[in-house]
Amino acid sequence: MNRYSAYRFYLSLIAAIVICLLGGFTMRAVAQEQDTGRPTLGDLMLLTQLRHFKLWYAQKVGNWPLASYELQQFKTTIDRIVKLYPTTSSIAQANLIHEKTDPAMEALRQAVSDKDGSRFEAAFLQVTNACNQCHQAAGVGFITVQVPTHSPFGNQNFGPTP
Repeated sequence: MNRYSAYRFYLSLIAAIVICLLGGFTMRAVAQEQDTGRPTLGDLMLLTQLRHFKLWYAQKVGNWPLASYELQQFKTTIDRIVKLYPTTSSIAQANLIHEKTDPAMEALRQAVSDKDGSRFEAAFLQVTNACNQCHQAAGVGFITVQVPTHSPFGNQNFGPTP
């Protein structure tokens, strides 16, 4: 092998190694970027807490269209949790969530559809209790959800639109 051929060989080898290394870094960077774009379970639970409150308060002030909207948003957030975090703390979280919340969510949907405040309150308490049962099973029973007592949102009018 002459000097020129050896030079080309080593240059090609170095180029191939650099390309492989950069490709690996790029793949890891893309994977990390995708992970940072994925909401954490805590983020989704905070969003669930917000939906839980807004659903309750919309019913309290008799804004049934808002209650219907927030119920759908609440369900969508729960579905995202089930999809993104099917297991956590070594439990089948998705199954537990469906088992505990599906019947109560259906009762809520029917109460909102019928604009029935007393059935809504009973179903809402069921959903709240289901949240606490899931928290207990997941080992985070120190996170206790309750029926709201007042609005933390002074910047939103929850009343029905005239």
